[in-house]
Amino acid sequence: MFGYVTLSTKNADKEMMAEYRSHYCGLCHVLKEKYGTKGTTALSYDMVFLEMVLSDLNDEKISSGEERCKVRPVKAHRYVTSRATEYAADMQMLLFYYSLLDNVHDEGKDGKKLEELKPLLSELERKYPRQCRVTRERLAEITRAEEEDCRDAGRLSLLFGELLGEIFVEDERSHFAGDLRALGSGLGQFIYLLDAWEDRRKDQRKGLFNPFGEDVGETEAKELLLSAAASASTAFERLPLDQFVPILRNILYSGIWSKFREEDKHE
Repeated sequence: MFGYVTLSTKNADKEMMAEYRSHYCGLCHVLKEKYGTKGTTALSYDMVFLEMVLSDLNDEKISSGEERCKVRPVKAHRYVTSRATEYAADMQMLLFYYSLLDNVHDEGKDGKKLEELKPLLSELERKYPRQCRVTRERLAEITRAEEEDCRDAGRLSLLFGELLGEIFVEDERSHFAGDLRALGSGLGQFIYLLDAWEDRRKDQRKGLFNPFGEDVGETEAKELLLSAAASASTAFERLPLDQFVPILRNILYSGIWSKFREEDKHE
């Protein structure tokens, strides 16, 4: 379900792409350091966006380094990290656990990986009780609604939005907690809707649940996506960001739509 909140390379210059890649590599670096191979397997673009928002908002001290990796073994590449990278890495692993749980529930796969991550989940629950509780509760509500064959895509996306909104709030005491929660919520709604729209034909073939039935057209789906994106963008623009704004705007106003545009070409 993740990987939609990414940079649009068509609307980014080389400098912007290099900066974004350094944050992506930084999150990968921290995931590998903290969690080994399991961590790098969990990596997705969505938490890079969160890391950049929090680093910018809190004026985090940025550290940089260079390294080679399996993906880019020939030439050393730059990576950057901050305290926010540590938080984003932890949230990435939380989401990865529940993504595997969803795979087990829907398709009966990834059971071994899920068992291996159970000790980590207990650790995350001790460290982040609020984020873990909301994630667990909202996913349980979504599962119940899906089992009842709920076809209200808007309602289901709101539940997922509440989940991601809570993850975007590292510290409830922050003056910006409300806007961060709204930003995460809008993006969560968008992610759920776009994932469902993209998978609708595959799910129909496999007999899996999907809130978009055959009677739902592109216009209706796009209206829901536009509403979610607008909610996220409105909250984003209220945040006093200054360092990575061009990159973050690229993601919010163009990057998140890339998959939907690809889908348009096949209609």
